[in-house]
Amino acid sequence: MSITSSPSDYSLAGTPDYSAGIGFYTDYIQVADLLQVPRFDTSATYPTRAQVGNIIKRVEGIVDDKLKRSYRPIITKKEIHNFEYTNRPGMTLYGGYVGFIQLRQMKVQKIISLQVWSGSGYKEIASAEAQIELLENFRDIHSIVLQLPNESIEFTLVSENNVANLGNDEFSNTFGIKTTANDMVALINEEFPSTRKYTNASANKALTGTNVSDGSASNLSVSDFFFAQKQEGNGAKILISSLLSGDDGSDCVVKIKTQQTCTTTNTSTALTVADSSKLAVGMAVTGTGITGTVTIASISNSTTVILDTAASASGTNTLTFTATNSSIPTIVGVTRFTDKEDMKRTGDYWLLGEEGRIFFLQDYPYHTRNSIFVSYIAGNNRVPSAVHEAATKLVAAEIIRHDDQSVLITETGANISTKEKYDILRKEAMDILGGKSDIVYFIE
Repeated sequence: MSITSSPSDYSLAGTPDYSAGIGFYTDYIQVADLLQVPRFDTSATYPTRAQVGNIIKRVEGIVDDKLKRSYRPIITKKEIHNFEYTNRPGMTLYGGYVGFIQLRQMKVQKIISLQVWSGSGYKEIASAEAQIELLENFRDIHSIVLQLPNESIEFTLVSENNVANLGNDEFSNTFGIKTTANDMVALINEEFPSTRKYTNASANKALTGTNVSDGSASNLSVSDFFFAQKQEGNGAKILISSLLSGDDGSDCVVKIKTQQTCTTTNTSTALTVADSSKLAVGMAVTGTGITGTVTIASISNSTTVILDTAASASGTNTLTFTATNSSIPTIVGVTRFTDKEDMKRTGDYWLLGEEGRIFFLQDYPYHTRNSIFVSYIAGNNRVPSAVHEAATKLVAAEIIRHDDQSVLITETGANISTKEKYDILRKEAMDILGGKSDIVYFIE
């Protein structure tokens, strides 16, 4: 399926913002011009720009459902597929593939996660992925840091053990391991948490990054760079995939921070800690009485560790211990970001993104039923003029349906009723979408 573009295609100068009346497929200006009414204001009109934005958001979902594809970036999570063998494994280099699956969406931009059943569990074959497994002392996690390559931007997920103090940029560890894992997933994906009935959350999670160089705030969002999901069959393990292109995500970093009340002695490398069983050699140590880059060199006993650099002051303070790309005993198990993708014509699998089809060659499911879980980003960088026209008309029709005072649109010199306007706009839009629907055939 070829990719075409046209000068009449709809494009945005900036990022869509529904609260400002700007969507992916249309905006408040286009709708107002179609209705021949003044452009909607931020507060002085009914509907307001934000209300028009909410209608645009709903209409874009209707358009996607009607077309069976999206022209805006959308993430499909854990789409389940059966697997049928088409060719014998020994003939793959000649036949081109062992079997294939047809995704529900077309215009696939990136496979985020592709898990195939390997006999005893699901195996990831398409992601630069890290794994975080919560252990029995998971509540000792102070924060989890996801850092982009080249130590540029980092996103800090802070744990909170008091539901009353839980912020939208934190995860709750008040309850059990599985509930905590769910809240962490929601925070990384910046979505409305499934744990809301326990935590009383009333809005989507949201987390922006900070610049590592100077600690200043960044306007980048964690969900633009990472995608999280729980491992099938293990509610304590979180799989975090990088959304960076290709294997770039393998250079991302996972840091786990924990805190203990400790006693330092000036010029001494001996550090008295609360519980050394929850610490590991190589962890970085920061806080009052610690100067420069200091790590744990060895562990002497249950309450004493030896630092590689002597303390700079004496005192008892809360110190922070950081594990980079490594686990902390009894608290959390960590597997660093590792590229598992071998996507090429002679690799594990290959993708026809335009048609939304994945072909398996070297690595494939051992069973057939419910043997593939796939998460992916679908969409397109352009919006065909026909889709833009249909979306604009559907939004205009919805506004007419909710507002009897809209300006009449003339037809053949005579005014038409509100209902007639609604019917005409909606029918024209649906006719356009009907002509744009895609049907994919695969003939062996």
